[in-house]
Amino acid sequence: MKAIVFEEPGKAAVKNFELPKCGDDEVLTETIFSFVSPGTELRIFAGAKESKGRFPVIPGYSWVGKVIEVGKDVKGWDKGELVSGRTPIRIDGYTSLWGGQASHHSCKVTGYDALVKLPPGADPWLYTPVEVAAIAWRGTTIAFPAKGETAVVIGQGLVGILAARWLLWHGVKVIVCDMEEYRLEKSRKLGVFAAINAKTENLAEKMLSFCPGGVDIVIEASSSQSGVKLAASLLRQPASRKADCDYRPDAIRANAGFWPRIVYLATYVEENHLIPPVEGALILKPADRTVSDRLAVIKNIKNGDLNVDDIAEKPVSFEEAPSAYLRLRDNPGKCMSLVFKW
Repeated sequence: MKAIVFEEPGKAAVKNFELPKCGDDEVLTETIFSFVSPGTELRIFAGAKESKGRFPVIPGYSWVGKVIEVGKDVKGWDKGELVSGRTPIRIDGYTSLWGGQASHHSCKVTGYDALVKLPPGADPWLYTPVEVAAIAWRGTTIAFPAKGETAVVIGQGLVGILAARWLLWHGVKVIVCDMEEYRLEKSRKLGVFAAINAKTENLAEKMLSFCPGGVDIVIEASSSQSGVKLAASLLRQPASRKADCDYRPDAIRANAGFWPRIVYLATYVEENHLIPPVEGALILKPADRTVSDRLAVIKNIKNGDLNVDDIAEKPVSFEEAPSAYLRLRDNPGKCMSLVFKW
C-alpha cells in the first residue's frame, strides 16, 4: 500500500507500506478518493502544536473507498460496498493525524470511528466531502436553526462555507465574512444575504447594519482570536428574561427563539485563543461529528442538497501530493480544497 507522509514540517512525500491485515472484526478497504481538510492538514503540515515531535505523520481523516475484504466475525458487510471513512487502524511506526491519506485502510465497522456505507450504485466522487461536511452539519444543527432566523458565519474556509450552506438549507438568512474575495464570491453564489470582506473598517458595525439588534446565531469558523471577539459582539439579546436558565437539549430545542447562540466550530490550538463567556447566550463547542451526522450528510448528498463541484478542484493523483500541499498552502485565495485520486 501507499500513503502520503509529512516527513517534516513543510515536506510531504509518498511512501510504501505493508498492506495492513484485516482483523476478524474489521474490513479492509481500497481508497478511491481522499479529501483534504485544509485547515487541519495545513496546520499539521506547518508543524502546529499538536504535531510537535511527532513527525513523520500520515495526515487526513476523509476518504471514500470500497470494501475488498471482510473479517470473519463481521456481519452485514460485503465486498464491493462503497464506504466513507474517517479514522482507520494505524500503521506501526508512524504517527497518524489521522491516517486517512492512504491507498488502503483496515477499519472498524462499529463504534465512534465506524465506517459508514454509501448508497448502492453511488458515484464515489459526489461523496468525497462527507466527513468534513458532517463537521459543519453538526456545528449547525446543534444550534437548532429555525426558518426566518438570522446568522453570521465568521470565516469562509471549507468548514465555514459548508456551515453557511447548511444554514441556508434550514431557511436562515445568512451573512458571512472572510479576508479572501475568492471565498466570498463562492458564498455569494450560494445565495447568502451578504458577504463582507473581513478587512472592512468597523466590520462589526457593517455586519450589524444588515441585522439591527444583532443576530440569532453566530458560527465562528475562522480559528482566529479576532473572530472569537467579533462573534460575541454580533449577538442579539435574549428574547426575554427567565428566572430558570434551562440549558438541557430539549429545552434549547423548544426555546431556540429565546437563546442567542454562538457555535465555536473551528479548532483553537494557540494559547492566546481564549473563548470568553457571553452573558445571556448559549455557547456551543462541538467536539466532533458523530455517526448520525455523517449519515445525515450522506442522505443530503443523495437528495442533491450538497454538490462537491464548487468545493473541490477536479481530483489529482496522490503522487502529486508533495507539490499539491504546497500549492494549497501558498494559494489560500485560489484553492478551497484538494481531492486525491488513488
